[in-house]
Amino acid sequence: MSPIYAVSLGLLIVSAALAFWRGGGWERATAAALVLVWIGTAFVAPFNHAEPPWVIIGLDGATMLFLLYLALYSKRQWTIWAAAFQFLLMANHLAFVRFRELDQWAYVTAYYVWGDAVLLCLISGVIWGAHKAAPAAGPAD
Repeated sequence: MSPIYAVSLGLLIVSAALAFWRGGGWERATAAALVLVWIGTAFVAPFNHAEPPWVIIGLDGATMLFLLYLALYSKRQWTIWAAAFQFLLMANHLAFVRFRELDQWAYVTAYYVWGDAVLLCLISGVIWGAHKAAPAAGPAD
């Protein structure tokens, strides 16, 4: 297991655990979707350095549409950023589809960087969402 994969997997576990523990409905739905996409990519054939990973591109495209829906209808700030980072992840895929001679290290690294940014958006949404939902503590009388 590569270090970047291990870090991303750890970040996924932390973000999903936080979302299911402290998150609202949108955060839980996002965590479930991201975990399902991660599992879906794990069952795809090993990465081929010559051909684009079409199944993974499809799963990430579906995730993009889901996050775009959240950004439009959830009224949560973190969803806008998550959709933007997912868009950059999709742009990374499309750059590889167009220019297959790109260095694989750069392609895979950028894929994990943008994916980790999506997970960090989810974590921030859980943290600030829980903070806003907590009752304001007033001085004790």
